[in-house]
Amino acid sequence: MNINYKSNQENQENQENQITSNDSYTAACCTPSHPCATVTTQAESITEQMDVKPIVIKDGPVVVKVPVVLAETNITIPVEATITLDQVAMEIKRIKKNVFLTQSRLIPFSQDSRHGTGILFIAGFVRKNIEYATQTCPIGTSVNVCGDIRHCTVEVPFNFTTRVTFLKKPVFNENTTPSELEFFTDKIQDCDVCSDPVIGRNPCDQSFFFTEYFNEKPYVELVRADVTEIDIHTNPTSNCQTPIEQKFTKLTEKIVINLTLKVLQNQQVRVTAIDI
Repeated sequence: MNINYKSNQENQENQENQITSNDSYTAACCTPSHPCATVTTQAESITEQMDVKPIVIKDGPVVVKVPVVLAETNITIPVEATITLDQVAMEIKRIKKNVFLTQSRLIPFSQDSRHGTGILFIAGFVRKNIEYATQTCPIGTSVNVCGDIRHCTVEVPFNFTTRVTFLKKPVFNENTTPSELEFFTDKIQDCDVCSDPVIGRNPCDQSFFFTEYFNEKPYVELVRADVTEIDIHTNPTSNCQTPIEQKFTKLTEKIVINLTLKVLQNQQVRVTAIDI
């Protein structure tokens, strides 16, 4: 009995010494002389500035080259996509979406009776960053579930063709038809020295004329993008203990993309500079 009593007493003393040691370690880490984190600030002085008068051209008529709006249109694109996740998900927490255009081409001639219109070809994709909750450690038969938050980034492509009505027609200079000059000659002699010379086109000399214009290419700017979607779980599974909790790896998205596009072309415009 005495031996057991001494052993228990020694264990209690060791625990008290360990607690005291931990308290001393914690106190040493969080004392005013040893804080957990430090913040250092420094006041910055303001630098005085002086206004500079810009150097501008003289007043009067001026020709400038600026982007001119040819057309502005609003387009609605329906898209359906199927996404397969790399792990089993329980819930979609957040989806961040960004729209990018990879191709924009304008045919300025509609090839029909509609004058002042063009055909616009657009291709792009919606970049989607999907954050979802997973199940990593179920707690026995309890309804409580623990897991991690994962993410998956995918690209949903789209493309369309639409007709646009020009607010101002694009400016193009067409290449001219090649011109060819031929020269006359009567110096061509046949093999027969006694025959008359051949009269006609000189095969030794030719002259060509061709003009090539380099036009400004119309381009497209993305003004606004609205994305509305509905996500449908295509392979959900659940059990009797937690019927409201579903697990899935595949979802089908029905997406409606609404784009506002601006078609522009660099053109020369005459303006009047005002002397102020």
